[in-house]
Amino acid sequence: MMTDDVAYDIENPFPGQLFNSPTGSNVHQGLRVDYNGEDVNSDNFLHVLTGNKIAMQNIGSGRVIESKERDNIFVNFVGHGSSGILAFPKDYLYADELNITLNSMYKSGKFHRMLLYVEACKAGSLFDGILSESSNIFAVTAAGPRESSWSIYCSGDDDNETSIICLGDEFSVTWIEDQDNVKIGVFYPGQVNEFFETRTVLNHFNHVRNLVKLSNVMPYGDFNVGQDKLSSYIGKPSGVFSTNFNHYNTQSSTKNNNTNEKEKNLKNSTKLYQLSKNRIGVNNTMNKRKQYSENNKIMKNIMDQIFDAILQGVIKRWPGFIGNINELKKLPRNLPLNVFPCYRRNLDLINENCFSLPKNLYALNAIHIFFNLCTRVIDSNEWTQVQFDVTFNEVVLNVCSKNSTFSNLLKMTNIY
Repeated sequence: MMTDDVAYDIENPFPGQLFNSPTGSNVHQGLRVDYNGEDVNSDNFLHVLTGNKIAMQNIGSGRVIESKERDNIFVNFVGHGSSGILAFPKDYLYADELNITLNSMYKSGKFHRMLLYVEACKAGSLFDGILSESSNIFAVTAAGPRESSWSIYCSGDDDNETSIICLGDEFSVTWIEDQDNVKIGVFYPGQVNEFFETRTVLNHFNHVRNLVKLSNVMPYGDFNVGQDKLSSYIGKPSGVFSTNFNHYNTQSSTKNNNTNEKEKNLKNSTKLYQLSKNRIGVNNTMNKRKQYSENNKIMKNIMDQIFDAILQGVIKRWPGFIGNINELKKLPRNLPLNVFPCYRRNLDLINENCFSLPKNLYALNAIHIFFNLCTRVIDSNEWTQVQFDVTFNEVVLNVCSKNSTFSNLLKMTNIY
């Protein structure tokens, strides 16, 4: 599943090509995409994962995971996230929905064991205190429950975030290049097979965790899966010494030991230079890029004001209940599953009446405040869930009505 909106974007100076390393080859060539564009959403993801062929009829390739009780499954998710959320281009997948799906698959014998690699900010919040330790499922996340995952191979204007181009994320680049290092001959020929026969999931986790410096790579779930061979999930490479691989292993293996030198090399990279230059605008006009940046700041400010207005509206209805609004803005320490239905209803209301949350990635930095709000309601003896839902609905409609300060908000898109 891949949105696939970059290779042929008008601002890509390498039409039809994608690169995940400044010195790498075109990874779009020969790529088979089963689901792209509008088909990349949370419902389809869960249908594919659970093998629901009927639900995927006439959608994309229609392919699903037709697994049985003796099969191992490897899932690699790369995208954006927030507290208890994985973000798809037009909707969210919540931790409770993912957990229900995984438990159902386990109980119905849909797999022997499952390994998940999740690249997203706050990815640990999908599993921390949620994923069972006896479910035959092991999850490795790029970041803990309350921290960001970071991009690397970046180039651009540090004073203008909209001009920065990044080719990869540190966790994903690290574990994938680590595998490529083996394939392109870091080991002697006789060692390669031995490497794939002996390296376990936990061996790989510990190795990658030590290399990743900008976030904490975290493990969750059933550690018995960690004793399995990594190759039983991601397979063994064919033609391990193929000349099709680019020899960038030296740069990869030293990138965390010499960050300044790496950044210097990347800024001098021809690919990244052309990408960054092209991002200034199709017609290479600085004014266009400056205007885009200014509009971005305005829209972010509007979103901050909307969230504050909603919270203030709720507080006015129930003074003393919420307390310090700054406490709500802190990242939650844990995410109980019984809070997610309220959390989902809150975000759906904002999404339907104010602006599209999934299309505005900046919102991922703040939506956890509504999880905190729901937690207080559920833990309270003063409010019932029904009372809160009515109040929250009224406040959101008032803040985002056609007559409010924030009219025409649904037109806001592509805010980063």
